[in-house]
Amino acid sequence: MALNKIKSLLAAKIHGSHVKKHRQLVLRTHYLKGLSQENKLEDEKRLEARYQMIETYYQEAIAPYQRQLSGITKLDDQKTKKILKFDEKAYWARRRYKTKQAKTLDESKLEASLAQYDQRKRDERQAYLGKLEEKYPHVDLNEAELKQLQSQIDRQTMLRDARKARALAQQTKKHAQFLKLKTTIAKKVEELKQQIKLLSEKIENYNQQKVKADILRREELLQAHKGLEANHHLPLHYKQKKLDVLASQIDLIDTTNLVLEDKTIHLAVSKLKMFFGGVKAVNDLSFQVKHGEIFGLIGPNGAGKTTVFNCLTQFYKATGGHMIFRNKENNVVNLLTKKTHDIIHEGIARSFQNVELIWELTVIDNLLVAAHSLLVTNFVEHMLHTKKMWREDRVLRTKGMNILQVLGIAEYAFRSPYGLPYGVLKKIELARTLMTNPSLIILDEPAAGLNDAETMELASVIKKINEEFHITIFLVEHDMGLVMSICDTVCAISFGKMIGIGTPQAIQNNPEVRTAYLGEDSDE
Repeated sequence: MALNKIKSLLAAKIHGSHVKKHRQLVLRTHYLKGLSQENKLEDEKRLEARYQMIETYYQEAIAPYQRQLSGITKLDDQKTKKILKFDEKAYWARRRYKTKQAKTLDESKLEASLAQYDQRKRDERQAYLGKLEEKYPHVDLNEAELKQLQSQIDRQTMLRDARKARALAQQTKKHAQFLKLKTTIAKKVEELKQQIKLLSEKIENYNQQKVKADILRREELLQAHKGLEANHHLPLHYKQKKLDVLASQIDLIDTTNLVLEDKTIHLAVSKLKMFFGGVKAVNDLSFQVKHGEIFGLIGPNGAGKTTVFNCLTQFYKATGGHMIFRNKENNVVNLLTKKTHDIIHEGIARSFQNVELIWELTVIDNLLVAAHSLLVTNFVEHMLHTKKMWREDRVLRTKGMNILQVLGIAEYAFRSPYGLPYGVLKKIELARTLMTNPSLIILDEPAAGLNDAETMELASVIKKINEEFHITIFLVEHDMGLVMSICDTVCAISFGKMIGIGTPQAIQNNPEVRTAYLGEDSDE
């Protein structure tokens, strides 16, 4: 018996290392794919950007020569500058004169005084222009000067063409390096995929062996439970406590095997309890969430909906029951054994009732904060700002921008969340959850504070996330229009207990749900 227990613990330890390695390999695969895509974009844009820079330098260099060829000489430029300077001084002098005269003259006399002033200044300007014409006369360029200017333009054109030729040669060399790097990355990704496949097979084999072992273990527990029930010599309270422990262990095996055998189940909650002293916030709640569905949890205020979410994400440690989840590695885990910060690694992300953003950061930086669980670089590499760290940052920024574009809020990427519409802030929270590559997103009252138009738009966004990213959505919501329009399954609870589960239509027609929301009819 002891030997079997040691073997079981050793197998579980090895299985844990397989799951951890599988997770690391998947992260590295995503990083390499992103890096390959970034290198491809850089390769495609490099020559165009270089050509554009060369062309800008060329236009700046030939601009003075072109002006002279068009008949505008240096003397003309000097004369123009003098006129502009004279007009600027005249403008401010008129403003000072008007302000001074307005203190002593009425409106009619002020207008007459300004008319005389303007006429005098126009005469002065004409006289000044005459002097400028004498001092800076326009002289047409002779044939030799025109040829010299054209030769300067031709010289700049030759320089531009030579620079473009060098840029093309450099691009050819860089492109060859890119193709080599692309091949290397593709080969590495293929190797990682093979390793991931082998680890997936080992994880699946462990799951199958666990089902068989759990069946035997369940029989032992059942026998122990029957034997304990038949024992009438034990104190009643002690006996009941032992029976509850055995029943909980049996229920854990049953729930785990249910998820292991039925791969369509993403999350199974069984007999969940959460007591706060004498308050039973959640009491014996059981349900299953299928892969890829939108699952809604509804109920009156104080029904225990948010408490369920807090138990799932380990903000609260449940008083009793079990929560079995099939994670990103296709491994079945008991969420009760996880810590709060481990939940994100299992593939569960959540939002909150109130918008919880880092207001001092830009929108894209808020998304990068959420991507900490995807990092393949370590603390030392971030401290030293290594090349790998910069590459990973570039990959994650592109990922964040792509998510913002899908949600239609890319225009806000480099803005602070301060002052943005509330509906946009809700979308930013959704974008932040998507940055973690989740398989299950928990949304706590996503439509709270939104108007009807924003709620309709949010509904389409949630559907889009569910369909395009193949993510299971689990939401709590008071807006029945939103719930009934997007959910595949709806679970209604009241005072911590389930009162109905099924399709939206079935829940709408459920009399217990109507009673919980609307109250008893006094005429009945």
